[in-house]
Amino acid sequence: MVLGEEVVTVMSAYAPHVGLGENEKRQFWDCMDEENEGFQSIHGGCGFGSRNESGGTLLDFAIAHDLGIINSFFRKKDSHLITFSSGGWDTQIDYLLMRQGDRGRWMDCKVFPGEAATSQHKLLVADIVMHKKLVEEKKVTHKIRWGRLKGYNLKVFKDKVLAGRVNMRYDDANIMWEAMAENVIRVAKETLGMTTKNLGGQKEAWWWNDEVQHKVRTKHERFTKLVKCREEAQNESLKTKYKEAKRQAKKAVMEVKNTAYKEMYKRLGTKEGEHDMFKISKAREHRREDVGVLTFIKNEEGRILVKENDIKKRWQTYFRDLFNNSSDTEDSENDTTRGASINKCYCRRITKEEVQRALRRMGRAKAVGPDNIPIEAWKCLEDEGVTWLTALFNNIFRTGKMPDQWRSSVLIPLYKKKGDAQRCENYRGIKFLSHTMKL
Repeated sequence: MVLGEEVVTVMSAYAPHVGLGENEKRQFWDCMDEENEGFQSIHGGCGFGSRNESGGTLLDFAIAHDLGIINSFFRKKDSHLITFSSGGWDTQIDYLLMRQGDRGRWMDCKVFPGEAATSQHKLLVADIVMHKKLVEEKKVTHKIRWGRLKGYNLKVFKDKVLAGRVNMRYDDANIMWEAMAENVIRVAKETLGMTTKNLGGQKEAWWWNDEVQHKVRTKHERFTKLVKCREEAQNESLKTKYKEAKRQAKKAVMEVKNTAYKEMYKRLGTKEGEHDMFKISKAREHRREDVGVLTFIKNEEGRILVKENDIKKRWQTYFRDLFNNSSDTEDSENDTTRGASINKCYCRRITKEEVQRALRRMGRAKAVGPDNIPIEAWKCLEDEGVTWLTALFNNIFRTGKMPDQWRSSVLIPLYKKKGDAQRCENYRGIKFLSHTMKL
Protein backbone atom coordinates (compact mmCIF):
# COMPACT_ATOMS: atom_id res chain seq x y z
CA MET A 1 0.00 0.00 0.00
CA VAL A 2 1.26 3.49 -0.88
CA LEU A 3 0.74 6.32 1.63
CA GLY A 4 1.82 9.64 0.22
CA GLU A 5 5.15 8.77 -1.40
CA GLU A 6 5.99 5.81 0.87
CA VAL A 7 5.42 2.12 0.17
CA VAL A 8 3.99 0.50 3.33
CA THR A 9 3.39 -3.22 3.91
CA VAL A 10 0.32 -3.92 6.08
CA MET A 11 -0.33 -7.44 7.40
CA SER A 12 -3.73 -8.34 8.84
CA ALA A 13 -3.70 -11.62 10.80
CA TYR A 14 -6.34 -13.31 12.97
CA ALA A 15 -4.49 -15.27 15.67
CA PRO A 16 -5.73 -18.74 16.76
CA HIS A 17 -8.13 -18.51 19.71
CA VAL A 18 -7.62 -20.19 23.08
CA GLY A 19 -9.59 -23.34 22.20
CA LEU A 20 -7.33 -24.44 19.35
CA GLY A 21 -4.50 -26.90 19.82
CA GLU A 22 -0.81 -26.12 20.10
CA ASN A 23 -0.08 -27.34 16.57
CA GLU A 24 -2.39 -24.75 15.00
CA LYS A 25 -0.95 -21.98 17.17
CA ARG A 26 2.63 -22.95 16.43
CA GLN A 27 1.89 -23.16 12.70
CA PHE A 28 0.40 -19.65 12.81
CA TRP A 29 3.45 -18.12 14.49
CA ASP A 30 5.82 -20.00 12.20
CA CYS A 31 4.03 -18.43 9.22
CA MET A 32 4.29 -15.00 10.83
CA ASP A 33 8.01 -15.59 11.41
CA GLU A 34 8.51 -16.35 7.72
CA GLU A 35 6.69 -13.18 6.65
CA ASN A 36 8.53 -10.87 9.07
CA GLU A 37 12.20 -11.74 8.76
CA GLY A 38 14.31 -8.81 10.01
CA PHE A 39 11.71 -7.17 12.35
CA GLN A 40 11.86 -6.61 16.15
CA SER A 41 9.76 -4.86 18.88
CA ILE A 42 8.72 -4.42 22.56
CA HIS A 43 5.60 -3.77 24.65
CA GLY A 44 4.81 -0.27 25.93
CA GLY A 45 3.26 -1.32 29.25
CA CYS A 46 -0.18 0.29 28.80
CA GLY A 47 -2.56 -2.60 28.27
CA PHE A 48 -5.84 -3.99 29.61
CA GLY A 49 -6.29 -7.14 31.70
CA SER A 50 -3.72 -9.81 32.45
CA ARG A 51 -1.47 -11.63 30.01
CA ASN A 52 -2.23 -15.25 29.11
CA GLU A 53 -0.13 -17.79 27.24
CA SER A 54 -1.22 -16.50 23.82
CA GLY A 55 -0.26 -12.97 24.87
CA GLY A 56 3.19 -14.20 25.85
CA THR A 57 3.59 -15.80 22.44
CA LEU A 58 2.67 -12.49 20.81
CA LEU A 59 5.32 -10.70 22.89
CA ASP A 60 7.95 -13.30 21.95
CA PHE A 61 7.12 -12.79 18.30
CA ALA A 62 7.27 -8.98 18.64
CA ILE A 63 10.60 -9.04 20.49
CA ALA A 64 12.10 -11.44 17.96
CA HIS A 65 11.27 -9.12 15.07
CA ASP A 66 11.69 -5.68 16.70
CA LEU A 67 8.01 -4.79 16.28
CA GLY A 68 6.32 -2.29 18.56
CA ILE A 69 2.78 -2.99 19.81
CA ILE A 70 1.43 0.49 19.13
CA ASN A 71 -1.68 0.36 21.32
CA SER A 72 0.47 -0.51 24.34
CA PHE A 73 2.44 2.77 24.24
CA PHE A 74 -0.42 5.19 25.00
CA ARG A 75 -2.08 5.45 28.40
CA LYS A 76 -5.86 5.38 27.90
CA LYS A 77 -8.98 4.68 29.91
CA ASP A 78 -10.34 1.15 29.75
CA SER A 79 -13.07 1.95 27.19
CA HIS A 80 -10.32 3.05 24.76
CA LEU A 81 -8.29 -0.14 25.33
CA ILE A 82 -10.96 -2.86 25.17
CA THR A 83 -11.14 -4.29 21.65
CA PHE A 84 -13.55 -7.19 22.25
CA SER A 85 -16.77 -7.40 24.30
CA SER A 86 -19.08 -10.40 24.58
CA GLY A 87 -21.39 -11.76 27.28
CA GLY A 88 -20.31 -9.18 29.83
CA TRP A 89 -16.61 -10.01 29.34
CA ASP A 90 -14.14 -7.40 28.11
CA THR A 91 -10.64 -8.05 26.82
CA GLN A 92 -7.89 -6.71 24.56
CA ILE A 93 -7.12 -9.11 21.74
CA ASP A 94 -6.56 -6.81 18.72
CA TYR A 95 -3.16 -5.15 18.31
CA LEU A 96 -1.34 -2.94 15.84
CA LEU A 97 2.34 -3.80 15.33
CA MET A 98 4.91 -1.63 13.57
CA ARG A 99 8.70 -1.40 13.27
CA GLN A 100 10.44 -0.14 16.38
CA GLY A 101 12.52 2.20 14.22
CA ASP A 102 9.33 4.07 13.27
CA ARG A 103 8.30 4.81 16.86
CA GLY A 104 8.82 8.53 16.33
CA ARG A 105 5.88 8.49 13.93
CA TRP A 106 3.38 7.08 16.43
CA MET A 107 1.19 9.94 17.65
CA ASP A 108 -1.79 8.15 19.21
CA CYS A 109 -3.66 4.85 19.28
CA LYS A 110 -7.02 4.03 20.82
CA VAL A 111 -10.26 2.11 20.44
CA PHE A 112 -13.48 3.83 19.38
CA PRO A 113 -16.04 2.15 21.68
CA GLY A 114 -19.03 3.34 19.66
CA GLU A 115 -17.76 1.94 16.37
CA ALA A 116 -17.98 -1.83 15.90
CA ALA A 117 -15.87 -3.47 13.19
CA THR A 118 -18.10 -6.53 13.72
CA SER A 119 -20.80 -7.20 16.31
CA GLN A 120 -18.16 -7.78 19.02
CA HIS A 121 -14.83 -6.33 17.85
CA LYS A 122 -14.25 -2.59 18.32
CA LEU A 123 -12.53 -0.28 15.87
CA LEU A 124 -8.83 0.21 16.71
CA VAL A 125 -7.24 3.32 15.15
CA ALA A 126 -3.66 4.65 15.19
CA ASP A 127 -2.42 8.12 14.22
CA ILE A 128 0.87 7.81 12.33
CA VAL A 129 2.89 10.66 10.82
CA MET A 130 4.06 10.08 7.26
CA HIS A 131 6.83 11.93 5.41
CA LYS A 132 4.31 13.55 3.09
CA LYS A 133 0.81 14.82 3.75
CA LEU A 134 -1.62 12.11 2.60
CA VAL A 135 -4.63 14.31 1.98
CA GLU A 136 -3.70 16.84 -0.68
CA GLU A 137 -5.85 19.31 -2.51
CA LYS A 138 -7.29 17.53 -5.51
CA LYS A 139 -6.78 19.01 -8.93
CA VAL A 140 -10.19 19.95 -10.25
CA THR A 141 -10.62 19.43 -13.99
CA HIS A 142 -13.23 21.76 -15.45
CA LYS A 143 -15.02 20.38 -18.50
CA ILE A 144 -17.50 21.90 -20.91
CA ARG A 145 -21.01 20.51 -20.44
CA TRP A 146 -21.48 19.33 -24.02
CA GLY A 147 -24.40 17.20 -22.87
CA ARG A 148 -26.47 20.41 -22.66
CA LEU A 149 -26.10 21.03 -26.40
CA LYS A 150 -29.78 20.56 -27.26
CA GLY A 151 -33.02 22.51 -27.49
CA TYR A 152 -32.67 26.22 -26.77
CA ASN A 153 -28.96 25.94 -25.91
CA LEU A 154 -28.27 24.42 -29.33
CA LYS A 155 -29.91 27.34 -31.14
CA VAL A 156 -28.03 29.94 -29.07
CA PHE A 157 -24.74 28.08 -29.56
CA LYS A 158 -25.20 27.92 -33.33
CA ASP A 159 -26.10 31.61 -33.69
CA LYS A 160 -23.14 32.80 -31.59
CA VAL A 161 -20.59 30.55 -33.33
CA LEU A 162 -21.71 31.61 -36.81
CA ALA A 163 -21.70 35.27 -35.75
CA GLY A 164 -18.13 34.97 -34.46
CA ARG A 165 -16.63 33.72 -37.75
CA VAL A 166 -17.39 36.83 -39.82
CA ASN A 167 -13.82 38.20 -40.00
CA MET A 168 -11.95 34.89 -40.14
CA ARG A 169 -9.20 34.25 -42.70
CA TYR A 170 -9.56 31.34 -45.13
CA ASP A 171 -6.08 31.26 -46.71
CA ASP A 172 -4.15 29.33 -44.03
CA ALA A 173 -5.45 26.08 -42.48
CA ASN A 174 -3.65 26.54 -39.15
CA ILE A 175 -4.84 30.14 -38.63
CA MET A 176 -8.29 29.18 -39.85
CA TRP A 177 -8.56 26.31 -37.36
CA GLU A 178 -7.16 28.18 -34.36
CA ALA A 179 -9.58 31.09 -34.83
CA MET A 180 -12.61 28.82 -35.23
CA ALA A 181 -11.63 26.50 -32.36
CA GLU A 182 -11.16 29.47 -30.03
CA ASN A 183 -14.56 30.80 -31.10
CA VAL A 184 -16.32 27.44 -30.52
CA ILE A 185 -14.74 26.90 -27.08
CA ARG A 186 -15.56 30.45 -25.94
CA VAL A 187 -19.20 30.20 -27.02
CA ALA A 188 -19.54 26.70 -25.49
CA LYS A 189 -18.30 27.94 -22.11
CA GLU A 190 -20.71 30.89 -22.19
CA THR A 191 -23.73 28.91 -23.40
CA LEU A 192 -23.33 25.42 -21.91
CA GLY A 193 -21.28 26.15 -18.79
CA MET A 194 -18.45 24.25 -17.11
CA THR A 195 -18.35 21.51 -14.49
CA THR A 196 -17.49 22.96 -11.07
CA LYS A 197 -15.88 19.85 -9.57
CA ASN A 198 -14.78 16.33 -10.38
CA LEU A 199 -17.64 13.95 -11.06
CA GLY A 200 -15.99 11.08 -9.19
CA GLY A 201 -15.98 10.35 -5.47
CA GLN A 202 -18.06 8.25 -3.15
CA LYS A 203 -21.78 8.18 -3.85
CA GLU A 204 -24.53 7.08 -1.52
CA ALA A 205 -26.76 4.11 -2.33
CA TRP A 206 -29.15 5.02 -5.13
CA TRP A 207 -32.13 3.57 -3.20
CA TRP A 208 -31.35 5.50 0.02
CA ASN A 209 -33.99 7.87 1.42
CA ASP A 210 -34.69 9.98 4.52
CA GLU A 211 -36.72 7.26 6.27
CA VAL A 212 -33.87 4.76 6.07
CA GLN A 213 -31.41 7.45 7.14
CA HIS A 214 -33.47 8.22 10.27
CA LYS A 215 -33.84 4.58 11.34
CA VAL A 216 -30.17 3.74 10.76
CA ARG A 217 -29.14 6.82 12.76
CA THR A 218 -31.50 5.77 15.59
CA LYS A 219 -29.94 2.30 15.64
CA HIS A 220 -26.45 3.80 15.82
CA GLU A 221 -27.40 6.15 18.67
CA ARG A 222 -28.92 3.32 20.73
CA PHE A 223 -25.87 1.15 20.13
CA THR A 224 -23.62 3.94 21.41
CA LYS A 225 -25.72 4.30 24.58
CA LEU A 226 -25.60 0.53 25.13
CA VAL A 227 -21.80 0.43 24.82
CA LYS A 228 -21.30 3.33 27.24
CA CYS A 229 -23.76 2.00 29.85
CA ARG A 230 -22.10 0.35 32.89
CA GLU A 231 -25.19 -0.07 35.08
CA GLU A 232 -26.67 -3.57 35.06
CA ALA A 233 -30.22 -2.27 35.66
CA GLN A 234 -30.27 -0.09 32.54
CA ASN A 235 -28.25 -2.48 30.39
CA GLU A 236 -31.14 -4.88 29.66
CA SER A 237 -33.50 -2.02 28.79
CA LEU A 238 -30.98 -0.43 26.43
CA LYS A 239 -30.21 -3.80 24.84
CA THR A 240 -33.92 -4.35 24.12
CA LYS A 241 -34.25 -0.88 22.58
CA TYR A 242 -31.16 -1.43 20.45
CA LYS A 243 -32.40 -4.79 19.13
CA GLU A 244 -35.75 -3.22 18.22
CA ALA A 245 -34.05 -0.30 16.44
CA LYS A 246 -31.79 -2.75 14.61
CA ARG A 247 -34.80 -4.78 13.47
CA GLN A 248 -36.64 -1.66 12.30
CA ALA A 249 -33.60 -0.39 10.37
CA LYS A 250 -33.07 -3.75 8.68
CA LYS A 251 -36.74 -3.92 7.74
CA ALA A 252 -36.73 -0.38 6.34
CA VAL A 253 -33.65 -1.07 4.21
CA MET A 254 -35.17 -4.29 2.85
CA GLU A 255 -38.50 -2.64 1.96
CA VAL A 256 -36.93 0.36 0.25
CA LYS A 257 -34.51 -1.80 -1.73
CA ASN A 258 -37.28 -4.15 -2.86
CA THR A 259 -39.43 -1.23 -4.02
CA ALA A 260 -36.51 0.41 -5.83
CA TYR A 261 -35.50 -2.81 -7.59
CA LYS A 262 -39.09 -3.51 -8.71
CA GLU A 263 -39.29 -0.05 -10.29
CA MET A 264 -35.89 -0.50 -11.90
CA TYR A 265 -36.75 -3.90 -13.43
CA LYS A 266 -40.05 -2.49 -14.68
CA ARG A 267 -38.19 0.38 -16.35
CA LEU A 268 -35.64 -1.99 -17.90
CA GLY A 269 -38.46 -3.79 -19.68
CA THR A 270 -39.24 -0.68 -21.73
CA LYS A 271 -37.41 0.67 -24.78
CA GLU A 272 -36.24 3.69 -22.80
CA GLY A 273 -34.58 1.41 -20.25
CA GLU A 274 -32.27 -0.38 -22.69
CA HIS A 275 -29.47 2.13 -22.07
CA ASP A 276 -29.77 1.64 -18.29
CA MET A 277 -29.51 -2.12 -18.73
CA PHE A 278 -26.13 -1.80 -20.45
CA LYS A 279 -24.93 0.59 -17.73
CA ILE A 280 -25.89 -1.91 -15.00
CA SER A 281 -24.18 -4.75 -16.85
CA LYS A 282 -21.02 -2.68 -17.24
CA ALA A 283 -21.04 -1.67 -13.55
CA ARG A 284 -21.38 -5.31 -12.44
CA GLU A 285 -18.51 -6.28 -14.70
CA HIS A 286 -16.30 -3.61 -13.10
CA ARG A 287 -17.22 -4.79 -9.59
CA ARG A 288 -15.94 -8.29 -10.40
CA GLU A 289 -12.55 -6.98 -11.39
CA ASP A 290 -9.74 -7.34 -8.87
CA VAL A 291 -7.86 -4.34 -10.24
CA GLY A 292 -9.35 -0.87 -10.08
CA VAL A 293 -7.54 2.35 -10.89
CA LEU A 294 -3.82 1.95 -10.16
CA THR A 295 -1.80 5.11 -9.55
CA PHE A 296 1.59 3.53 -8.92
CA ILE A 297 3.63 1.42 -11.32
CA LYS A 298 6.98 -0.38 -11.35
CA ASN A 299 10.11 0.62 -13.23
CA GLU A 300 12.24 -1.69 -15.36
CA GLU A 301 13.91 -3.16 -12.24
CA GLY A 302 10.58 -3.91 -10.53
CA ARG A 303 10.77 -1.06 -7.97
CA ILE A 304 7.48 0.72 -7.24
CA LEU A 305 7.41 4.36 -8.34
CA VAL A 306 5.34 6.69 -6.16
CA LYS A 307 6.38 10.18 -7.30
CA GLU A 308 4.26 11.71 -10.03
CA ASN A 309 7.20 12.83 -12.20
CA ASP A 310 8.83 9.38 -12.00
CA ILE A 311 5.57 7.71 -13.03
CA LYS A 312 5.11 10.05 -16.00
CA LYS A 313 8.69 9.46 -17.15
CA ARG A 314 8.19 5.69 -16.93
CA TRP A 315 5.05 5.82 -19.08
CA GLN A 316 6.80 8.17 -21.52
CA THR A 317 9.77 5.82 -21.86
CA TYR A 318 7.56 2.76 -22.27
CA PHE A 319 5.33 4.17 -25.02
CA ARG A 320 8.25 5.87 -26.78
CA ASP A 321 10.04 2.53 -27.05
CA LEU A 322 6.81 0.77 -28.01
CA PHE A 323 5.88 3.15 -30.83
CA ASN A 324 9.42 3.64 -32.17
CA ASN A 325 10.75 0.10 -32.35
CA SER A 326 11.68 0.10 -36.04
CA SER A 327 15.36 -0.36 -36.90
CA ASP A 328 17.65 2.35 -38.20
CA THR A 329 17.95 0.44 -41.48
CA GLU A 330 14.23 0.56 -42.11
CA ASP A 331 14.18 4.28 -41.30
CA SER A 332 17.00 5.02 -43.74
CA GLU A 333 15.29 2.99 -46.48
CA ASN A 334 12.04 4.86 -45.92
CA ASP A 335 13.87 8.20 -46.11
CA THR A 336 15.48 7.16 -49.39
CA THR A 337 12.28 5.99 -51.08
CA ARG A 338 9.92 8.57 -49.59
CA GLY A 339 10.56 11.15 -52.31
CA ALA A 340 10.03 8.62 -55.11
CA SER A 341 6.63 7.53 -53.79
CA ILE A 342 4.97 10.96 -53.98
CA ASN A 343 1.80 10.86 -56.09
CA LYS A 344 1.74 13.89 -58.42
CA CYS A 345 -1.50 13.07 -60.23
CA TYR A 346 -4.45 15.48 -60.30
CA CYS A 347 -7.07 15.18 -57.51
CA ARG A 348 -10.29 17.17 -57.46
CA ARG A 349 -11.35 19.28 -54.51
CA ILE A 350 -13.29 17.82 -51.57
CA THR A 351 -17.00 18.52 -51.97
CA LYS A 352 -19.62 19.53 -49.42
CA GLU A 353 -21.55 16.31 -50.09
CA GLU A 354 -18.53 14.20 -49.10
CA VAL A 355 -18.07 16.15 -45.86
CA GLN A 356 -21.79 15.87 -45.12
CA ARG A 357 -21.77 12.08 -45.61
CA ALA A 358 -18.70 11.68 -43.39
CA LEU A 359 -20.26 13.92 -40.73
CA ARG A 360 -23.41 11.77 -40.61
CA ARG A 361 -21.32 8.62 -40.11
CA MET A 362 -19.44 10.02 -37.10
CA GLY A 363 -20.63 8.63 -33.75
CA ARG A 364 -22.02 10.73 -30.92
CA ALA A 365 -21.05 11.10 -27.25
CA LYS A 366 -17.41 10.08 -27.76
CA ALA A 367 -14.45 11.17 -25.63
CA VAL A 368 -12.99 14.42 -26.97
CA GLY A 369 -9.38 14.98 -27.92
CA PRO A 370 -6.98 17.73 -26.82
CA ASP A 371 -8.99 20.42 -28.65
CA ASN A 372 -12.06 19.61 -26.47
CA ILE A 373 -14.43 19.97 -29.46
CA PRO A 374 -16.80 17.01 -30.07
CA ILE A 375 -18.32 16.17 -33.43
CA GLU A 376 -21.73 17.33 -32.13
CA ALA A 377 -20.46 20.93 -32.29
CA TRP A 378 -20.13 20.68 -36.08
CA LYS A 379 -23.35 18.75 -36.59
CA CYS A 380 -25.43 21.44 -34.89
CA LEU A 381 -23.98 24.12 -37.24
CA GLU A 382 -25.69 22.31 -40.15
CA ASP A 383 -25.01 23.65 -43.68
CA GLU A 384 -22.87 26.60 -42.53
CA GLY A 385 -20.67 24.24 -40.55
CA VAL A 386 -20.29 21.87 -43.51
CA THR A 387 -19.27 24.79 -45.73
CA TRP A 388 -16.58 25.90 -43.28
CA LEU A 389 -15.27 22.35 -42.80
CA THR A 390 -15.08 21.85 -46.57
CA ALA A 391 -12.97 25.01 -46.93
CA LEU A 392 -10.69 23.85 -44.09
CA PHE A 393 -10.15 20.38 -45.54
CA ASN A 394 -9.42 21.76 -49.02
CA ASN A 395 -6.83 24.13 -47.54
CA ILE A 396 -5.16 21.18 -45.81
CA PHE A 397 -5.39 19.12 -49.00
CA ARG A 398 -3.85 21.94 -51.07
CA THR A 399 -0.94 22.80 -48.76
CA GLY A 400 -0.30 19.35 -47.27
CA LYS A 401 -0.19 20.83 -43.76
CA MET A 402 -2.73 20.16 -41.04
CA PRO A 403 -3.31 22.41 -37.97
CA ASP A 404 -0.65 22.15 -35.28
CA GLN A 405 -3.22 21.27 -32.60
CA TRP A 406 -4.15 18.09 -34.46
CA ARG A 407 -0.65 16.74 -33.93
CA SER A 408 -1.35 16.34 -30.20
CA SER A 409 -3.26 13.46 -28.62
CA VAL A 410 -4.11 12.11 -25.18
CA LEU A 411 -2.69 8.63 -24.56
CA ILE A 412 -4.61 6.48 -22.04
CA PRO A 413 -3.22 3.11 -20.80
CA LEU A 414 -5.82 0.34 -20.40
CA TYR A 415 -5.13 -2.77 -18.33
CA LYS A 416 -5.28 -6.03 -20.33
CA LYS A 417 -6.78 -7.84 -17.29
CA LYS A 418 -3.92 -10.30 -17.08
CA GLY A 419 -0.47 -10.20 -15.52
CA ASP A 420 0.97 -7.77 -12.97
CA ALA A 421 -1.20 -4.63 -12.96
CA GLN A 422 1.78 -2.50 -11.91
CA ARG A 423 3.83 -3.27 -15.02
CA CYS A 424 3.50 -1.12 -18.12
CA GLU A 425 3.85 -4.17 -20.38
CA ASN A 426 0.41 -5.38 -19.29
CA TYR A 427 -1.33 -2.25 -20.62
CA ARG A 428 -2.35 -1.22 -24.10
CA GLY A 429 -2.57 2.43 -25.05
CA ILE A 430 -5.45 4.20 -26.78
CA LYS A 431 -5.26 7.72 -28.20
CA PHE A 432 -7.89 10.42 -27.91
CA LEU A 433 -7.60 12.41 -31.14
CA SER A 434 -9.33 15.51 -32.42
CA HIS A 435 -12.81 14.60 -33.73
CA THR A 436 -12.39 17.06 -36.61
CA MET A 437 -9.17 15.34 -37.71
CA LYS A 438 -10.98 11.97 -37.71
CA LEU A 439 -13.67 13.52 -39.92
